[in-house]
Amino acid sequence: MLFLLWVGVTPASGLDAVSIGDDLRVMRLTPYVQSTSEGHLAFAVQNASDEPIHLDLERLRPPLMGFALGLFREQDGLRLFVSDDSEFTARPGHPDRIRFFIRAKAVQTFVLVNKVEATGLYLWDPNARQAFEDRRRTMQVVILAMLLALGLGGLGVAGFRRSSRAFYALVMGGGMLVLISSLWMRGLVASLGFEDAVLPYRLDYARGTLIVMLVMTAISQVNMLLRKTTNRNYWTRVVIIGDFCLLAAGLSGLAAIWKPDFAGLISNDISEVLLAVTCACLFLGAIFVPDQRRVSDEVPEQTSLGG
Repeated sequence: MLFLLWVGVTPASGLDAVSIGDDLRVMRLTPYVQSTSEGHLAFAVQNASDEPIHLDLERLRPPLMGFALGLFREQDGLRLFVSDDSEFTARPGHPDRIRFFIRAKAVQTFVLVNKVEATGLYLWDPNARQAFEDRRRTMQVVILAMLLALGLGGLGVAGFRRSSRAFYALVMGGGMLVLISSLWMRGLVASLGFEDAVLPYRLDYARGTLIVMLVMTAISQVNMLLRKTTNRNYWTRVVIIGDFCLLAAGLSGLAAIWKPDFAGLISNDISEVLLAVTCACLFLGAIFVPDQRRVSDEVPEQTSLGG
């Protein structure tokens, strides 16, 4: 109680306790959070069940690409003080998540310190959160496997049909694939139980792959404008579709930076999935590229018929 008075939470603060039962899966905590006079965040929770409830408090992270570009710095780990003078802190390697419990039928007040933003705070049932993370990792593994298969297929087709522009598309898509892998690898490694490998994890190589991807995109655009080939219309359509998907990925990434909670729990996933869609479009463009040998054989035949 002395600590709560020190941080600016008093019995007259008017905190409305949110009632939680054992059927909770996930809820957005932001509407129930109030700022204290000391700049901390306070909220109250009532356990409506007859058993103690364990909860995960999670803070949505900004997009990992923002960290790679230096737009964000690693935030301090969450620290949670409780009205019964207990304290909960985030585990090493997981600064954005705290697990705590509430006694049966108890009403407790909590204070988040370290100048935490109220936007993007969620309360989870631990099992529901783990199931959500498992589904996310499964989706990421499936997407990466599909992109790798498409890339290998496109490489084989480009070599067989001797299409230089298909190789341009493959290099662009390959850069995107490495970028996506670098963004998702942290979570995938941690999900396999190698949490110690996550602690020194850095995103420097993500910055490098982004530069390569942008350079190859620019080269492809200039190449499309200056060089004339027999399948120019085909590659124009491929580039337009790819640019549209890439623009959508960039806009959704900016939206996640500007407002981290703009699409709820999937705010950070949208731009990364759209980047994967862009990568898939480029690989599919290499797979379905028209056969230049067939085109070159048809052109003389049409010329002779016209003569």
